Amino acid sequence: MSKKKTEKPDTKGLNPIAVFITSHPWTTIIVSLLIALAMTISSLFVDFQFDTTLNNFVVRDGQEAAQIEGMLTAINDETYFNSETWDLLNQKYPLNTQPAGMVAFYYKCVGCDNLLTSEQLDRIYNFEKEVLENKDYTKYCLKDAEGNCYPHQSVTHFFYQDGKQTPNIKAAADILYNHVDDQNVLTRLKRCDLQFDNVDYKSKYLSSLFLFGYPLEGYENMNNGKDEQDEKLSDWITGFIPDEADAAEKNDFLVLYLGNGITAKAISDVITNDVTLIIFSIVLVLCYTRFHTKSTVLTLLGLLHVILSLPMAYFFYTIILSVEWTTVLNFLTLFIILGIGCDDVFIVLDHWRQSKLQTKEISKNIYTRMNWTYKKSSITMLITTLTSSGAFFGNAASTIPPIRYFGIFTAMAIIFNYLMVVTWFPAIIIIWNRHGEKSFFFDLHLSERLGKLFGKLRKNKNVQGTKKKKNTKKDQGNEDNSQDIKLKNQKKKKNKKKKKKKIDVSDYSSETSSSSSNNDVELNGKTTGQKKKNKGQEINTDDFRFLERYFYNKHAPFIRKFKWYIILIFLAIAIGFAVQASRLKPSEEATKMLPEEHFLRQGFTISSNKFASNDLVPNNYIQWGIESLDRDGVDPLAIEELGKVIYYKDWKPHLKASQEWVIEVCERARSKFAGSIFREGQGNCFMENFRDWVTNETLAGASYDFPVEEDKFEPLLNGFTNWARKSILATEVANDQMLLPLTFENTIGYDRTTKKLKFYTIQFNLELDFMETATKTREYYDQINEFLKEINEEAPEGMDMASTVSWKWMEMLREEILITVALSTIFISIAVAYLIIIISTDNYITSFLAVVSICGVSVTIVGLMVSFGWQLEIISSISLTIIVGISVDYIVHFCHAYNVSREDTSYKKLREAMTSLGISVVSASATTFLSSFIMLFTTSIFFKKFGMFIWMTIISSFFWSFIFFFTMLLFGPTGDKGKLSLLFKKIFMKKSYQQYLENKKAKNNDINHESSDSLEHSHQLDSENFVDIEAIHPSKSVTLEKLNKKKKLKQSKKSKKSKKSKKSKKSQIGKKDKSTDRESNRSGSSSSSNEGKESSTSSDSN
Repeated sequence: MSKKKTEKPDTKGLNPIAVFITSHPWTTIIVSLLIALAMTISSLFVDFQFDTTLNNFVVRDGQEAAQIEGMLTAINDETYFNSETWDLLNQKYPLNTQPAGMVAFYYKCVGCDNLLTSEQLDRIYNFEKEVLENKDYTKYCLKDAEGNCYPHQSVTHFFYQDGKQTPNIKAAADILYNHVDDQNVLTRLKRCDLQFDNVDYKSKYLSSLFLFGYPLEGYENMNNGKDEQDEKLSDWITGFIPDEADAAEKNDFLVLYLGNGITAKAISDVITNDVTLIIFSIVLVLCYTRFHTKSTVLTLLGLLHVILSLPMAYFFYTIILSVEWTTVLNFLTLFIILGIGCDDVFIVLDHWRQSKLQTKEISKNIYTRMNWTYKKSSITMLITTLTSSGAFFGNAASTIPPIRYFGIFTAMAIIFNYLMVVTWFPAIIIIWNRHGEKSFFFDLHLSERLGKLFGKLRKNKNVQGTKKKKNTKKDQGNEDNSQDIKLKNQKKKKNKKKKKKKIDVSDYSSETSSSSSNNDVELNGKTTGQKKKNKGQEINTDDFRFLERYFYNKHAPFIRKFKWYIILIFLAIAIGFAVQASRLKPSEEATKMLPEEHFLRQGFTISSNKFASNDLVPNNYIQWGIESLDRDGVDPLAIEELGKVIYYKDWKPHLKASQEWVIEVCERARSKFAGSIFREGQGNCFMENFRDWVTNETLAGASYDFPVEEDKFEPLLNGFTNWARKSILATEVANDQMLLPLTFENTIGYDRTTKKLKFYTIQFNLELDFMETATKTREYYDQINEFLKEINEEAPEGMDMASTVSWKWMEMLREEILITVALSTIFISIAVAYLIIIISTDNYITSFLAVVSICGVSVTIVGLMVSFGWQLEIISSISLTIIVGISVDYIVHFCHAYNVSREDTSYKKLREAMTSLGISVVSASATTFLSSFIMLFTTSIFFKKFGMFIWMTIISSFFWSFIFFFTMLLFGPTGDKGKLSLLFKKIFMKKSYQQYLENKKAKNNDINHESSDSLEHSHQLDSENFVDIEAIHPSKSVTLEKLNKKKKLKQSKKSKKSKKSKKSKKSQIGKKDKSTDRESNRSGSSSSSNEGKESSTSSDSN
C-alpha cells in the first residue's frame, strides 16, 4: 500500500520553540551537541590545579585573616630573611645544599608494648638502612658543602655502632634518657614516646626523620623551577618508601609516614579511588532510568546531556571566570546534577506520554503534543532550576574560596542542564517517536523483544501439547470441547446484553454542557466527544501507569481522609526535630577527612598524641611591622591572589628600647604560657640570639654592646642572618634541632627590592594538637590576644602593634565562619526560594505552604544530623549550605502543578498535580538515592558523610512533599484566591481591580445563563435520555451503569421517606378523630372516604 501524504499541520498559536524542535529535531540535536563539545574541548586547554587538601579553605574577610595572610604574602612574595642573600639565592648553588623538606617515619608496636628490644630495633635499623641505600637517595638528600648527605635523626644512633647492635640495650637507653645535652633531650622528646622513662625503658612508639634538599639536578637554586622541583621530590618520596612502610602490619611492626608530598599524594589517591566509584553511580542511575523510560536510547541520550552539563559548567568556570583551581567539593556536583538532571528527563518524558491521553486538541499530532509537553515541563523545570541554582549561587557570597567556587560551579551545571533538557532532549523524543518503536536499531527494547520471543516459543509448545492430548484422550477432549462451547455461548449472551444495555445519562447532560470545550472526557486514551463533568465523574485510570493509578485512586483519598492526623503527626515531628536541631554545636573533635584505619590518619594521631615533641606542631608568631592586607582590585575568585601587604609606617625596630622590649616580651611570654599554651623549651626568640652574636667578638668580627646603636641595628641584624645561613645549619641538623635558616625565613623579613627591614617575629610552638578543634583553639587565641593587649599598652614608642599570627588561627576562623554561614545560608536560601516561587506562581498562599514544607525539610535534616551524632565542622557545615538547593525541587514541582491546574476544588487540583508529576518525582528521588548510595562505600569520610547527608535530604524531602505538602494543598487556594497580581491591583490599582470584578461577574452570569438553558434542554429529552453506552466507549459501560444504579437507589430512598412521613401524619389525624362522637363520625365517614378517593386519584395522576 502506498503511504498517504500528510498535510502540514496548523501550528498557529503554538510555542515557536516547540514547533521548531518538532520540525527540525536533527538540527536541534546537532547544534546542541556542537556547542556542548566546543565548550568541553575549550576548557581542556586551560591549565588548572587540583587541590586535594584544605589549604585553600581559608577565610578572606576580617582583620584577623588579613594579618595572617598579610604575613604569608610578605614571606612568600615580598620579603626574605636576609637582605644580601636574596640576590645570592638566585645564583647557582651546589646540588641539594638548600633545605627542601623532610619525611618522618613512625614505628608502632602492634600487639606488644615495647620497641626497645633487640628484635624490634634490628627491624627498625634494617628499614632505615633500606631507605638510605635506595639508589636515588643521594640525588635528593640534604647535603653539606662537601656533598655528603646529612645523617638522618633516629634513636638507632644510640643502639648501633659501626652497623652492630649494642649488646647492652638498657645501658644505651639509660644514656639516651639521662644525658641532658641538646642532642639527647631533643631526640628523647621527638623520637621516643611519652611512656619512655628511666625505670623500665619502654617505648611503644618510635620515630625517625630524613631531610632533603634543593636544587635538584638540572636546576640552579631552590627558586629556579620551584614547582617542578617540588613535584619531582614529592613523586620520588612517595615512590621510594619500602613495602613495609605501606601501613601494612607485619610481625607486630607497623610503619607510618608523614612528610613532603606524602599527605597530598595520599589524599589524592583516596579521592581518585573514590571518584572511580562514580562509574558505578552512573550505572545504577542508567539501570533505573532504563526501567522508567522503557527505552535504551532515551536513557543513554537523556543521561548524556546531564553529563555534558558538567564540562559546559567547567567552561564557564575556567574560561569566563578564569578560575584555575578545582577542589574536592566540585566532585560533589556530579552526584547533585545526576539527581536534578534525571528529574528533568523524567518530567519531560512523562508529560510527553501524558499528552497522548489528553483531549483531541492536544493529542491530534506531534506538534500539539510537543507544544503541551513543552509548556507544562519547561515552566516547572525553570522554576526548580531558578530555586536550586539560586540556593547554590548563595554560596558565592562565602568568604571561603572553595565553597564559593563550588556554589558557582554547581549552579552553572544546573542552568546548563536546563538549557539542554529543553532543547536536546525534546528533539531526541521527537526522533524516537518517529522511528524508535519501529526500528530495532534505533531503540534496543531487548527485554521486550526477548519476552515476545519467549512468549511465542511457549505458545508453540502449548499448541503441540494440546495436539498430543487430543490424540491420546479423544473422549475427554470431546467433553472438554462441549464445556468450552457452553462457556462461549454464555459469554456471547452476556456480551449481547451489554451491547443492548442502555444507560440513563440525562442527569449528566446539564453538567457536561456547562463544562469548558477543552475538557473532553478521556477514556483509555481516547476522547469521546462528551464534555467532562465537574462533579461526580471519575476518570477511567485503566491506561494510567501503576504509580499514576496509585496516586489518583489511593494516595489522594488517603490524604483527604486523614488530613488532620497527618498535620498533627508532622507537627509533632517538626517540633521534635527542632528540639534536636537546637542542640547542634561546634565539633569537639577536629575534622576527619580519612578513616581511623588509614595510615595517614594514624600517622597524624601518633605524631600529635604519643610524643612530647614532634616535627608537626602548630606554631604561633608574635609579630611587629605588618598591619593588614589590601585586597582592593583583587579578584575574589582567585585563590592565589591575596593582595598587597600594608606595613606599619610608625614602626621603630631600630630603637634601643625596642630591642630590649622584644627580649622582655619573650621572657614574659615564657613565664606566662610555658607548659600551658606554649610548649616548654620550644620556640625561637631571635633577639636573644642576636644579642649573643653581637656580644661575641669571634662570631660578629667585633664586640658590640647590646642594645646596639640605632644606626647599626639593621646592618648588624643583616650580618647575623647571613652568618646563621652559612654556619649554623650543620650544627643544628646534627643536634636534631629545627633548621635555623628556615626559622629566620619566617621570623625576619627584608624587602627584596629596597633591602629595608619590614617585619620581625618571635616564635613559640603551641601546646595544641595538630588536628585541634576550633573551640579549644579559640581559648588559646583569646588568652594570647589578652596578653598582647597588655603588652601593647606598656610598649615603648613605635612598638605598640604586636599581634599574634598562626595558621592554626586561620583554621579556627574557617570553622567558625562555616558554622555561622551554614545556618545563615539556610534562611537566605529559603527566602530566595520563596521569592522565586511567589513570582513564578503569582500566588502567595501556595508559595507560603511550599516554604512551610521546605522549612520542615530543613529542620528534619538538621535534627537527623544531631541524632546521628554529627557536630558542626567542615563537612556538616558545607552540607547545611546546600540543604535548600537539594530539597526544594520536589515541593516546587507540585506547587507549580497545583497552581496551573484548572480544576475547581483544591482536592481535584491536588489530585491532578499528584498524578501528573508524582511518578516523575518518585523516579527522580530514586536516581538521586542510588547515586548517593555508592558514596557510602568510599574511603574518604568527606564523601561518605556527604552521601549520608543526601540520603537524609532525599528521604525527608520525599515524605514532607508527598504527605505533608499534599495535605497542606487541601487548604490551598482555588480560582483567583491568593493571586499576588490581584492583591497588587486591589491595593495600588483600584480602578483596574474594580474593572476585573465587573468582568468576572458578567462572565459568571453568562455561564449561569448557559447552564440554565442546557438544563431546560435536558428536561425536554425523554426517550433520548437513554443512549447506547457503546456509542461512548465499551470500557465505560460498567462505570455509567453503576452511576445510574446509585441514582435509582437515592430516588427510591427519597420516595420511601416521603411515604413514611405521610403515614405518620394520617395516624396523628386518626387519633384526633377518635375523640368525636359517633354521629359526627358516621356522618363524616362517607364524605372522608369520597375525599380520600379523589386525593388518591389525583396523586396517581400526578
